[in-house]
Amino acid sequence: MKRTIQALLPAIVMSLTSQAAQDLVFKLPTDNDALYRGDNEGYFMYCDRVFEGKKLQPWEAGTYGFTRTPKRIYTKEIICTKLHEGIDVKPIRRDAAGEPLDEVRPIAPGVVAYTNSAPGASNYGRYVVIAHQLPEGTVYSLYAHLRKVSCEEGQQVGYHDTIGVLGYSGDGLNRVRAHCHLEICLMVHSEYHKFCPASNKHGLFNGQNLIGFNAADVLLHCQNGQTFSLSRYFLTLAEHYRVRVPYTGQMPDFLQRYPFLFKGEWGRNYTSLDIAFTAEGIPIAVYPSDTAVESPVVISCKKMPVYQNECTAKRLAGKSTTAHLTSSGKVFIDRFMWRELPAPSTDSAPQQ
Repeated sequence: MKRTIQALLPAIVMSLTSQAAQDLVFKLPTDNDALYRGDNEGYFMYCDRVFEGKKLQPWEAGTYGFTRTPKRIYTKEIICTKLHEGIDVKPIRRDAAGEPLDEVRPIAPGVVAYTNSAPGASNYGRYVVIAHQLPEGTVYSLYAHLRKVSCEEGQQVGYHDTIGVLGYSGDGLNRVRAHCHLEICLMVHSEYHKFCPASNKHGLFNGQNLIGFNAADVLLHCQNGQTFSLSRYFLTLAEHYRVRVPYTGQMPDFLQRYPFLFKGEWGRNYTSLDIAFTAEGIPIAVYPSDTAVESPVVISCKKMPVYQNECTAKRLAGKSTTAHLTSSGKVFIDRFMWRELPAPSTDSAPQQ
């Protein structure tokens, strides 16, 4: 019988801590190397789109960030308002019937933290999560929409191991648009399974508990064998908004796991903490504060030509000067905290 994530996690952690933490080289997950040749159309899987009466298949929709649901704003500029938290890698091999054949491999050495072989259990379809130990903390690579899963939880894997076959499992996909959805993530809370919805089927490795950053950035940085530093990369990410949260004397779970994010002095008592986020919701820094707050509040926000709900995955509302957390934004912030607060309204990962 498959072990539960809660029972498996200590074994994963022990396996990880037995390995020397080091900056890793991250490599491509399949044989598709068009990214390295600057052929973006050959690497990223398009989305079918109808915009202003025109049928389009933009490869940009397969990249990371706000790349879905376009809208023309009052400046005549076109923006996209829906967040895509990973990158979608095209297949380069198919059989006579059009079924994809590309093998999927780990992007770096690590331990298989989770596998889901039930295609209907998540918007990700069949997916695998691998934990990678870096000096700054553990990051997780996620491989979704697989046709087949061929690895086991707790298994140590390296660059040349096959963990699955690229496919089109999950919502909204067909054989033509088969791809490997790849994310590189931080874990939000190590006890997420204790306060998530009872319907959660994926323990700690539900997509709601993993915050993805741009996997293409990482792959391109490592193209020539250069190692990746999580802390140096986060210094390049732009702050979009900052949220002040109450501090009760215990550092949030994610800060204990990623201590490089904290810009204060450990061991001191603070009144509150200010968490800086990118527009996509990546926590890039945490600053101590002596200003008391009773609940999380937005204290700064980047000025934008649209309302904040259209450029923050609907976590903020209002203009930059009046920005405030939406109900989903409050739940998002709550996931980072050590308190058991209201759980998300859904247990499925964000629609891909």
